[in-house]
Amino acid sequence: MRLFAFALCLAAGCHTLLDDPLTRPDAFVPRDGARSDAPLVDAPIDAAPPPPPDARACAGGDARAVDPSTGSCFFIFRAGKTRADAEATCAANTAHLAIIKSAATNAVVQSLASGADAFLGATDGLTEGVYLWPDGTGLAFQNFRAGEPNNGGGQFQEDCLVIEGARGGSWDDRPCAPPPAGSGIYAYVCQF
Repeated sequence: MRLFAFALCLAAGCHTLLDDPLTRPDAFVPRDGARSDAPLVDAPIDAAPPPPPDARACAGGDARAVDPSTGSCFFIFRAGKTRADAEATCAANTAHLAIIKSAATNAVVQSLASGADAFLGATDGLTEGVYLWPDGTGLAFQNFRAGEPNNGGGQFQEDCLVIEGARGGSWDDRPCAPPPAGSGIYAYVCQF
């Protein structure tokens, strides 16, 4: 009888195999044995996917912004610290000092730093004149003010990069800590 039904289905253009385990009513029973008679419904095609379960809200610091070009969260602490203390505070917030690789990102960070000079993540502490970001990459994008970096005019070490919020987001090399010269204490921008 099965052979006859199968032949009839083939002749009628029916695309269902009568003994296909995926078409049997008991085919979709979860491992725990519970059954649901609720129909399976696909989400609408234009629905936004849910955020990943480990997605982190952009929070922290005195002000914050998300860079739409990268999705990174930037936040600024306006109370000045040395570079080492700024790095430690960023790390305590599961972040690092800001990395800027485009004009768009520089504009986002500048909007946070308006009116303040703030540490960014790059330093030339290993090799004078060769700035590296915390991820080990070089400066593919640069926004140094004219005449900078100048290492204190050759008078003292300036190994840390700051964004000059009051000067439209230009960059300058500055001391990483207080004296022998310069303040070495600045606001700072963290990123995750």
